[in-house]
Amino acid sequence: MAAHIVGWGFGVKGLKVFDQPVALCQMHHMDPTDASETVNFEANLERRVKNLALGPRTPSNSLVPVYEAIFNSIHAAQDRFGEDWIGKSKIRVQLVDIETSNPSVKITDNGIGLDEDNFRSFRTYDSALKTARGGKGVGRLSWLKVFKYASVESRFLFDGVIYQRSFDLVLDNDAPIKDHTVEIASGDRVGTTVTLHKMRTEYAAHMPSRLDTILRRLVGQFLPFLLASEKPGFEIETDEESYELSDYLREKEINIEETVLALSDDEHVTVSHNLIERGIVEGKANHKLYFAAHDRIVSEQEIGTALGLSTYVNRNGRAYVYAGVISGKILDDNVNAERTAFDIDADKIAKINRDAIELVQKSLESDISKVVDRQTELTRSVLKRYPRFSYIVQDPRKFAEDRLPRNFRTAEQVYQQLAVFDFRENRDIQRRVERLSQEANDDKDIVQEAVDEIIGRLTDQEFSVLADYTTRRKVILDLLEKRLGYKSDGTMKHHAEAALHEFVVPMRVDSSDVQVDHHNLWILDDKLTYYEYWASDKSLKKIVSGSESLDRPDVVLFSGRSAYHRPGTDQPVVIIEFKKPARDDYTDEENPFSQIYGYIEELRNGKVLDKDGGVIQEVTDHTPFFCYIVADITPKLRSWMKMARINTPLAGGGAFYGYNDDYRAFVQVVSYKYLVKDARLRNEAFFKHLSI
Repeated sequence: MAAHIVGWGFGVKGLKVFDQPVALCQMHHMDPTDASETVNFEANLERRVKNLALGPRTPSNSLVPVYEAIFNSIHAAQDRFGEDWIGKSKIRVQLVDIETSNPSVKITDNGIGLDEDNFRSFRTYDSALKTARGGKGVGRLSWLKVFKYASVESRFLFDGVIYQRSFDLVLDNDAPIKDHTVEIASGDRVGTTVTLHKMRTEYAAHMPSRLDTILRRLVGQFLPFLLASEKPGFEIETDEESYELSDYLREKEINIEETVLALSDDEHVTVSHNLIERGIVEGKANHKLYFAAHDRIVSEQEIGTALGLSTYVNRNGRAYVYAGVISGKILDDNVNAERTAFDIDADKIAKINRDAIELVQKSLESDISKVVDRQTELTRSVLKRYPRFSYIVQDPRKFAEDRLPRNFRTAEQVYQQLAVFDFRENRDIQRRVERLSQEANDDKDIVQEAVDEIIGRLTDQEFSVLADYTTRRKVILDLLEKRLGYKSDGTMKHHAEAALHEFVVPMRVDSSDVQVDHHNLWILDDKLTYYEYWASDKSLKKIVSGSESLDRPDVVLFSGRSAYHRPGTDQPVVIIEFKKPARDDYTDEENPFSQIYGYIEELRNGKVLDKDGGVIQEVTDHTPFFCYIVADITPKLRSWMKMARINTPLAGGGAFYGYNDDYRAFVQVVSYKYLVKDARLRNEAFFKHLSI
């Protein structure tokens, strides 16, 4: 079977229309051993168009073919008129049946036309003819993606004679160019008219129905041209309205200045700063930076938040939005085929964006100054309520200028920023202390010098934080002592065990419910503060995997960060039991040592889980235990202590300790009086220094 088609090869030779037939091989009768030296790829127009990244779900895509046709017209005008193209070009866009479900668009220009070179490029996938100007050779494919077909009438000059080329472009692999003719034209007009017929329904659903909306879209797309001092002629019309796009924008924009942004010694971009009157660019107070390649907008970035400008910029009583255009060779050379993104490292694009925003801030200095004024007042307000941060801020205005992001508009955001700087300052001090400790230098002068350096960084405000913390401890100890004190008649107050337990740590909660500074385990031992997980009055069944015990230790602590732990050993587990003050009526079942050893047996060879089932600590036969019994040492308790061999006194009296090798348990019995006394002694130096 022989086949013959008239394909993508049409041209002009003298006054005649000619074709270039392409012989197709008889596929079913081909000898597979008869192979030629060269084999070409076959084109598939339908598949190529289908794969074009221009989906209907993106609303802006419905106008992309119109943009492409207009850019073709701009290039045609540049080819015909050279450097004078802006003043001599005329581009007309007619919107037909715009309110229907299948609108059409006609684009007319006075450019060079589809002469032989341009028509050859038109017929070539991914043509390189317009590479230098950013052409990717896929624009007319978008016509077929969004519209049902396109018709072209183009008049061009050849050997001093004007010809007219006419044809239809359809989505057909075998014959995409139909009804092609070339003939001598009458008159002297040169240029091209492209009619995009009947937008596909899925795209038409997103096509703006109001001319004003289309004008705004066109302004945004062709902003690099429209913001120039000399503007090309863009006429946009419907059956009822007509606008010159440059006139539409001319009285509604202010060009501020252009600045150069250096990226390296041999790379730079230019930022054109402009103000466009409210209502021209879509979005309320939508300040933007536009990234352009080859005078075409590729992407845009909303920068109002970064600038701290949530409202319009005012000039002479009129409201404007900022529109900056970033352009340069690096962007021209790295734009993708669909002109939707740049093939540039994301960090580099982000840096261009950040540096450009700094230039915008300088360009809009008077407006940004008002934002800084508001942030300065917020900073003063926060410092008034939280004076401990004052050491960070020497000058509220300078702090707002240099250390607050422009989009911080609330007191909470300012507080968060201050807290971050406070954390970093204290972290640096801690690191300096750790380095000093590691050096372990015996030279007293060197040690003192390092200490003075650290102390010198602790300002009055930081001392006030320490004072607040220390005063809180003083008040807590005073309250606890009053609870354990004597009545006016000389008898002792016997508060319930639960009440004292609650005073030190809330009951029936764990560390996920209570923050570290909301309990008072430091009263018993400061090291207990650093345990990462603890449970108070929780049944062992709820915290130990596989346990069925309903016993509830008063407090049990797991996974300590530094308390008691030594490298190469298991993490110690801490158990605390509170007993009612002055109690002496214990039964044998209430023996606190039996209770503690029972808890240890239940914990041995178990896994301690958090509320989500994660393993906090695995308890083994080698895990040590530190146990505290807080109780008044009455005769009954003393006899049990003797049997348990917990009888080595601590200095000061009122507390005893011992070690049970069978349970690997260090046990300490602490009376309430000793508890308060010891906690007060540990903090006494601070109390005296603060005279409290």
